[in-house]
Amino acid sequence: MSRNRFGDKVIIVTGGGSGLGEDYCKAFCAEGGRVVCADIDAATAARTTQALNKAGGTALAVTCDVTKAHDVERMVEEALHAYGRLDVLVNNAGVIRRRSLVGTTEEDWDREIDTDLKGPYLCARAAVPHMKERGYGKIVNISSVAGIVGCISTAYAASKAGINGLTRQWALELAPHGIRVNSVAPGYTATPINEKLRQTPAAKRIGETIPLGWGKPADMTAAVLFLSANESDYITGQTLAVDGGL
Repeated sequence: MSRNRFGDKVIIVTGGGSGLGEDYCKAFCAEGGRVVCADIDAATAARTTQALNKAGGTALAVTCDVTKAHDVERMVEEALHAYGRLDVLVNNAGVIRRRSLVGTTEEDWDREIDTDLKGPYLCARAAVPHMKERGYGKIVNISSVAGIVGCISTAYAASKAGINGLTRQWALELAPHGIRVNSVAPGYTATPINEKLRQTPAAKRIGETIPLGWGKPADMTAAVLFLSANESDYITGQTLAVDGGL
């Protein structure tokens, strides 16, 4: 373990079992945080948590479908039972279906909106009462550049634009209780899972439109940790685009 920036903090990361969520969990643990790795995939959450604990971190795996209120409430209860407090909620769990307007089915729409917009609402609703009790908390919503400029797909762009709106509303509503709410809007990020995709002509064209090129997972993680840490205590209601200038 390295720095101790989160040594007194308990952090829930939804969708923490894989992808960028896993990176967030690793980074929080590396800086002393006690992490609740929540994921709809129990095996993925368990694998990630075992690796974090083996490396000297403190992590708890919780199986959670963020579209189900009872799952979300249980997630928060398990965090409180294990660690006695809750300081940071990172609303990272999400799905993406690349569809055109005409190609978007009702099932596509409902699945994305339920996971990407309703999910953060349910998680915040469950977490905020406990943050209010202590007069402090941080909520970091994972949005997307799609919610700012419009790209990827109909339902995804709508859900992420909605997240940006919720961020502003919650920041205003929760400021009197010492709770800060911000969003990180990742741009196109180079990850192992999209390595082949990045070699396609369309992806290369996208890369050429980004002033700083494709981002790295570490770029997104740094922004999430900053908005979760004490040094950002005077920042709320913001959507930070981490998109290389796109």
